[in-house]
Amino acid sequence: FRGSSVHIPCTNGCCAEALVIRVGVRACRAFAQALVVPEVVMEQGLNPGKQRWALRTHLVQFVCLVNELGPVYDVLEKNNLSIGTLNRIIRRCSHEQPTDEWPRLTSDGSFVSRFLVRNCDSYLPRKRPSPEGEANEDPVRECPLREPLHATLNHTQLSARAPRWVWDPEIYRTKRWENANIVGDILGREKDLGRFKTFTQGQPHVSMVTPRWRRQDLNEWDHTPRDAMEYRPGVVWVNSEVWAAPAGKDTGWHYDYDSHVILFQVKGSRRFRVQEPQSGALEWEPLEEPFKQPIDYGTRWAKARSDVGERTYDTRPGSVMRVPNGWPHKVEYRERSIGFRVASWTQCQALSMWLGQRLCLLTTRLGAPRLCFDDEGYREHGRYIALERGEAAVGV
Repeated sequence: FRGSSVHIPCTNGCCAEALVIRVGVRACRAFAQALVVPEVVMEQGLNPGKQRWALRTHLVQFVCLVNELGPVYDVLEKNNLSIGTLNRIIRRCSHEQPTDEWPRLTSDGSFVSRFLVRNCDSYLPRKRPSPEGEANEDPVRECPLREPLHATLNHTQLSARAPRWVWDPEIYRTKRWENANIVGDILGREKDLGRFKTFTQGQPHVSMVTPRWRRQDLNEWDHTPRDAMEYRPGVVWVNSEVWAAPAGKDTGWHYDYDSHVILFQVKGSRRFRVQEPQSGALEWEPLEEPFKQPIDYGTRWAKARSDVGERTYDTRPGSVMRVPNGWPHKVEYRERSIGFRVASWTQCQALSMWLGQRLCLLTTRLGAPRLCFDDEGYREHGRYIALERGEAAVGV
């Protein structure tokens, strides 16, 4: 502080000069209180005191929203939670305001585990009988997936399951792709992907909107409980990514919280090394400040202790690879490679990802008791089992 000014130095190379903001004494005190929030950035139109209050308010309301979903989870799990019910829950929770104590998440450990830890039971799913007439359903689009799947398909088989641009190497023979080194979302192709049952998980409608937890253009306070109205019944959200990299690239060991993912090998070759969950073969690295990496919600990283029990799959053009939700894996580029990753989420799965991300980022940013249900302790160390048996407290 310099008198009644707040001096913010330019340290990240993104601004032209240091910023000095004239403020009053009361605002200075609010700014000082907000400094306990790590990496809080000054944004136009929202001073730090209001920013912290907005984040605390949102945390209270998001906790309320999760708690209110507990009693209707059986309906939500079937992706049939009506807009009317969701709207009533949102209206109730929008009136909640912060108090001197941090909000408490429901003590229903079974609900928290099934909804937030296991993403609507898509992680290590219990075996369910197939509906009549679906005994020979295409394993490429099986959902939820119980075991890794690697298949090599011909052009006829691929064209029946996915649009040409995710599998045909002829499209990528231009100079632009010869030395491409790209990892990024492919936007605007949701309708095209939605024409194929491979990606829709049996839902009749496809959203044309990018899932909010994947939007890096939003500030934390831009997410509000009202945004839950986007997650309508009978809708699936589809996201595609291109992965183009030279030989030698290595993703490192990690798991993801994506419920339904299909990987297409277009050019080159990659090796997928996969371990079963809770194998003990990996040493997990705790993520202390997840609010710095919001797009990585649901991903945790590890180093290998041993290769005992490891499964290896080598992909070539025409290969389709699926890794079940939460199975640790590592991808090695054996030669220059182009591939696509297509993920989809139903109403339940989308709400699980978005609300789980909100609880994790808000609690760690505000210094509240941590509510990160993508932490390695829940899946890799088996704490989800204790939650479902009522042997562990939620959020402790």
